[in-house]
Amino acid sequence: MSRICIVTALPAESRVFIDALKLRHVEARGLRLYAHEGYLLVQTGVGKLKAAAATAAVLQTYPDIAGMINTGVAGGDAEIGLAHIAHQFVDVSTGMQWFPHMPAMRILDNLPSATIRTVDTPSEDYQTGSLLDMEAAGIMSAATQYLSTHQIHSIKVVSDNPSTHLSTVTSDSVQSLMQQSLPAVRKLADWLMHDTAASALQQPVDDCCKIIQSDVHHTVTEQHRLRRLLQQHFALTGELPDTGPLVQLGSAQRVHTALLSSVQQAPLIYEG
Repeated sequence: MSRICIVTALPAESRVFIDALKLRHVEARGLRLYAHEGYLLVQTGVGKLKAAAATAAVLQTYPDIAGMINTGVAGGDAEIGLAHIAHQFVDVSTGMQWFPHMPAMRILDNLPSATIRTVDTPSEDYQTGSLLDMEAAGIMSAATQYLSTHQIHSIKVVSDNPSTHLSTVTSDSVQSLMQQSLPAVRKLADWLMHDTAASALQQPVDDCCKIIQSDVHHTVTEQHRLRRLLQQHFALTGELPDTGPLVQLGSAQRVHTALLSSVQQAPLIYEG
């Protein structure tokens, strides 16, 4: 079963989704994780390093994730409570940029879009057309090694702006504001589950897995590891490896070693 993974930083950002989607805590070492039916939610903690680590860990643990949606509050030169979908991500400290392949605006009822600028410390450098957060770039840097940019999105709600100081933001106000993102997140999740472009990207991975597993025995754990490495290879290079030399290796461990070496040697190219 494919799942959609919602990524939040704070407990107050998570609560509305835990309640609305009837999520339950899942025991997962090192992760604050919740799940129910087709959804996962991982709460990362504040900052892009924590966000990147938790994102990578959940993608490694659950190879059936069909899409990720980062949601939470952000500062910006816009109306308090207004939700936006990201059309660009910028890591302010490194200059790295990513551009998600967005759904048609009609799917999200013409939700406005913005650039998400990820900063390392809280900031009130409000700029028209952009929002400030502390996690999105970390999530993108980790998730793009496993998923395509069709499958990774961010919906943020404005919590502070030039007229409402950052210091006025509280857990209660965040939880209230997150109600504004719930309808858009659910619509985006539904689109990701049924997006033909994203599905088309997964089909070659599925076919490649079947070819390799038909000739080389894999345990269930090894099958998950194989799928994840093939997804990484596809995400990084835009193509899948030649299965001929891989099946000739004769064992799952040798296949894993060869694929891991190929992935590690692949150049990491950021869109933008």
